[in-house]
Amino acid sequence: MSIDTAIQRLRDANPVPEPGQLIRESDDLAALLNETWQRSMNMQTQTPQKLEPEGRESNRGWLIALAVAAGIIFVVGALALLPMTQGSDVVDESPNTTIPVVVDPETEALPVEITTTSTASVSGPTTVQVQAFDYGFRGIPDEMTVGDALEFTNTSASEYHNLVVFSLDGEDLRTVEDYVAIAPEDFEEELTVVGHLDAAPGEEAFNGRIRLQTTGRYLAIDMTREGADPVAVERAVNPADPSIADSPPYLVAGGQLGYENGMILIFTVVDK
Repeated sequence: MSIDTAIQRLRDANPVPEPGQLIRESDDLAALLNETWQRSMNMQTQTPQKLEPEGRESNRGWLIALAVAAGIIFVVGALALLPMTQGSDVVDESPNTTIPVVVDPETEALPVEITTTSTASVSGPTTVQVQAFDYGFRGIPDEMTVGDALEFTNTSASEYHNLVVFSLDGEDLRTVEDYVAIAPEDFEEELTVVGHLDAAPGEEAFNGRIRLQTTGRYLAIDMTREGADPVAVERAVNPADPSIADSPPYLVAGGQLGYENGMILIFTVVDK
């Protein structure tokens, strides 16, 4: 290859803005080669710039806006679903009734739950406490149920009192006033004695209780006499010698009978 041909190829290979510069330096081959080497190094150190097609920047901005909108929609949807999912795995299998208690803002007490269960009330025979005083009965209701019992206490400070209960025939419609007029010895002949309870002043009856076993009307009276000696009445109704039968308290001397002084009433016993 001739020198002229080599110079021409160097000139064609180097994009020199001023080709005339190489013409001037073509006479000096070393200078031409040096210039060519410098041009090559300058081209390697330049940062290539990627040209964007027209409209690429506007497309990139639209994609960014779309991504931001999708992110916002996702966050809002997650926040909306959060209350619905909280506590969804709790199943209440308790058969009892739960009553929530509101926290007192002053005491800042922890909330508690009160659990209640319903139970059926079971009613049974009732023991009625009857009290005697000068002169009357206290505690006998107008109506009781079969199986109820009467217990007796004498609250008087000086008088002996008793409670005698008779059952009345269904056809016996006499009033309290009618019974007051009956002599004490005639009661057992006209009526059926259910039981009697006797008590000294300030004492409970020594002979137990009276249980009401059938429905119907009943008469309750006191058959002791006003002012009778309590010791004498006690010996009559509760003799110390078991071989001696007790005797009616109205046989002990005294004033009016208790039922004549107002210690008399009628009550009813019904089914449960």
